[in-house]
Amino acid sequence: MTLSLRIRGAIAALAAIAVATTLFAAACGDDSGGSKELDTVAAINILDKAGLHGLDDSMTKDKTIPSTALATYQQLQTITLLTKWPNSDLEKKADALAKIFGDAAAAVDADKPDITKAAAAAHNAHEAAHDFSHAVWDYLYDKAGLKVGAAEEDD
Repeated sequence: MTLSLRIRGAIAALAAIAVATTLFAAACGDDSGGSKELDTVAAINILDKAGLHGLDDSMTKDKTIPSTALATYQQLQTITLLTKWPNSDLEKKADALAKIFGDAAAAVDADKPDITKAAAAAHNAHEAAHDFSHAVWDYLYDKAGLKVGAAEEDD
């Protein structure tokens, strides 16, 4: 299976997650209780499973910009900006991440994008998303009352 097909599969999976999340949120109805955390879980799961590692590898190692790169960065920027993150620290971090996704989108949005700039932007987006994800999951673990040790990172 080519990387492009894997990325397309990841995008399809993200779309399915988004639909399921929307249906779940609609079924739950109100904004009381844990819905803020459920919205956060849904958003961070989308970001975590968006295929940023594959985009980074494709551009930095293979010197190829996948056809899905622009849409992926724009969708992730939108999700990051529209999600109501549960505290001001995560809101600030989300705003910074959204800017990085915007920069990555701009780097690939040309008839003949500069692969060096696109690769640097892809790597930056990938790493920034990891950092943000760790911050969000730390918040969620704490909110759930879990004492979670440092886990080995998997892309």
